[in-house]
Amino acid sequence: MPLTIYKRGRFWWLTGTLKTKEGEKRVHESSGETDETKADEVRLSRELEEREIRLLDPKQLFTFAAAVNAYLDAGKGDQYLAPLLAKFGETRISAMTGAMIRGAAKEIYPDAAYTTWNRQVITPAKAVINLSADAGDCPEVKIKGFSKRDKNVRLPSTAPRRAVDRSYINTFRAYCEEDRLRTLMLFIFQTGARIGDAIKLEPKDLDLPARKATFRNMKNGEDGQADLTIELVYELQQLEARNGRVFGFLHRWSVYKLIKATCTRAGIPYLGTHQPGRHSFATEMIVKNRVDIKTTADKGNWKSPQVLMNNYPHADTGPAVIDEVFGTQPGKKSGVGGSNLATLVTRATPARNPGLTKWLENKNKS
Repeated sequence: MPLTIYKRGRFWWLTGTLKTKEGEKRVHESSGETDETKADEVRLSRELEEREIRLLDPKQLFTFAAAVNAYLDAGKGDQYLAPLLAKFGETRISAMTGAMIRGAAKEIYPDAAYTTWNRQVITPAKAVINLSADAGDCPEVKIKGFSKRDKNVRLPSTAPRRAVDRSYINTFRAYCEEDRLRTLMLFIFQTGARIGDAIKLEPKDLDLPARKATFRNMKNGEDGQADLTIELVYELQQLEARNGRVFGFLHRWSVYKLIKATCTRAGIPYLGTHQPGRHSFATEMIVKNRVDIKTTADKGNWKSPQVLMNNYPHADTGPAVIDEVFGTQPGKKSGVGGSNLATLVTRATPARNPGLTKWLENKNKS
């Protein structure tokens, strides 16, 4: 029997049978209207809605909740997904837009910087939707991330990411009280490994004679390898596996806690693991040692050289690079000769630059 309306008390009710995608469904519910005409409009709208659903391509009906289930079934992580699932749940992906997801970022994290919106909303939403879209279960959704050039965004209050050199690692290791953490910090510095990949290593993943470590199921879903220095091989040989793992840690939060305590003892800034690890590896390879981008991406397990170059190498801020390129060197002629340059500097700034004047005098003697 098709839907009809009848009055019950003050309100008009819907009753009858409704054809749905799953079959016929018995309906007996209030329209929420006290006016007969408006109640009939509710009845008609309900019938048209179900008719539209019956005729729709299944891809158009695929929900965000279903996409999350598929994402988790594929073995992906659930970080940051709970607020998104609460927000979108049974929303059809076909009805979602980039603007809707950006709006959700501002709603879920109203006081956060734009970088947090990207990391905790835009990136996981893209990952969830793209996996199901790639499988053909739902349409694609173009989602644009936030940038510092956007209006009404809050800039991060945290210090910019940085790289460290071996002196930072050495200082950390000198004050570190645990061998496994001491070796772990050297490991991420020399391999560029993510902390999650490093702590998952099992003894079977190490081939010390070949100086290789194999990472299983990394962030990009693939396995990867790292070359080990002789120094690392020696230290890894000394470690006793705990909990079935090379470094013995089961959770990254326990690593961070120990790193903070060590940094406090050493009097050095706490930089987590990504900066002494991937950021420093990229900087040491590309900036400090002029290794090409493709080799660096391969050795550090970056799938995209573009992502590597856009985020990880940090410029050499010291004067050495300028001295190397432009400094006066023996056998090279410059616009002002050595003795003339010394005279010029002495006349101009004898009191202000005694160190420079002395350097020039010694240089001329040599």
